[in-house]
Amino acid sequence: MIDSLSGELLERGQDHVVVDCSGVGYLVQLPQSAIERLPAQGRVRLLVHYSVSVDVRSGSSEHRLFGFQHADERRLFRQLIEVQGVSATLGLVIMGQRSPQDIHTAILTGDESVLKGIKGIGPKLAQRIITDLQGKLAGTALPSTGPAIAGGNTLKAEALSALVSLGLDRMKAERALHAVMQEHGAQQPRLEELIRLTLKNL
Repeated sequence: MIDSLSGELLERGQDHVVVDCSGVGYLVQLPQSAIERLPAQGRVRLLVHYSVSVDVRSGSSEHRLFGFQHADERRLFRQLIEVQGVSATLGLVIMGQRSPQDIHTAILTGDESVLKGIKGIGPKLAQRIITDLQGKLAGTALPSTGPAIAGGNTLKAEALSALVSLGLDRMKAERALHAVMQEHGAQQPRLEELIRLTLKNL
């Protein structure tokens, strides 16, 4: 089992990189968002999900490496591909088009629109993802990985942390927080005001 790779970045493609580890080049598929965060060259370290699929008819096997920069990203990817209908390829697409924070929040709040906006996911699959994973994610922390989008995810993470520290149920707090942030759109209130509005919305 390969858990991680550390080496020199040899190549960057649209959906993969090649990492040289002691003279051996490993092709690793990554979400597009993760590739964009990698340096143009130099040493990199990637957490790896190792996948083996076997063709029932021919008996041939395919070995693939999926890479992530953070443990939260890999954990969420592994949870997604446990859902019937979500292949590793589709899981990679989901992780590339939505931040871990947005996926986590969409599942907890039952927001199908976030998932249905991804190519390959229809209403039924979006609902299945939410149904299968909502309970599993309810007791986990909001992922803190990846870049914040216009400060929104950082603000959301800080507000949620403060709300949970007040003794609120994480799932209920996240739903209320998500509703308040959606209501304000691009003009998000300051942290203190956001917490106050969320408490009022519970």
